[in-house]
Amino acid sequence: MTKKIRNIIALFLTLLLMIGNMGSITHSFAKMNNIKGINTEKFITTENNKTADSKPDKVTDLQARTRSSNCIKLEWSQVECASGYRIYRSTIKNGIYRRIDEVCGKTTCYIDRDLDCGTNYYYKVRAFRKMGDKICLGCPSDILDTTTCPDMVKNLESKCISNCSVELSWQTVYKSSGYELYRSTRENGNYKRIATFTDKGKTCYRDNDVKSGKKYYYKVRAFKELNGQICFGHCSDILAVCTRK
Repeated sequence: MTKKIRNIIALFLTLLLMIGNMGSITHSFAKMNNIKGINTEKFITTENNKTADSKPDKVTDLQARTRSSNCIKLEWSQVECASGYRIYRSTIKNGIYRRIDEVCGKTTCYIDRDLDCGTNYYYKVRAFRKMGDKICLGCPSDILDTTTCPDMVKNLESKCISNCSVELSWQTVYKSSGYELYRSTRENGNYKRIATFTDKGKTCYRDNDVKSGKKYYYKVRAFKELNGQICFGHCSDILAVCTRK
């Protein structure tokens, strides 16, 4: 009987020891899992930072370098590590901007062709970076307000000529803001501006600063104004006028 009691006590102590060891194993396993969880979280955070860092900087210094009646040349500062740039355009400043083209990262200029003369255009440019099969876009540049030049003035002619005055007229230029009139005493000489018209509806002028029996040469050009920027169209054909004696 005493031997049985001893065996039972030994078995009981063995079970207690096993239970204690299982607790230590469970604690160690939980600790290991917790460490793995922390490392995984750090890895995800690092990856998120990497994605954020891959976003290219905002395009700056966007400007219209040259303009004509049907095209505008854009230029901007290079963005480091950009794979390329996307160009957007609208005819309304706060309207919808349509992507018209894109250029590679080494190119920081773009010529927008086949535009309407004397028309306001608004541009944005944004850099992008290729990451495998994905594209990461930067913030758009500030909006550039610009305009094409008005068309060439046509049908410059003299209406009335006397010994002391010359009356001139020309055809209205669509979407112009005004006109400048020039005069010279030599066809290929220096032309002096003698009048500026900010009323785009005014297409005539009487020149009273002339002498009798003398030949004068005239030309006129239209201009377009937008936010203090002035864009000139081509001058008209030269008109030769001889005052009466």
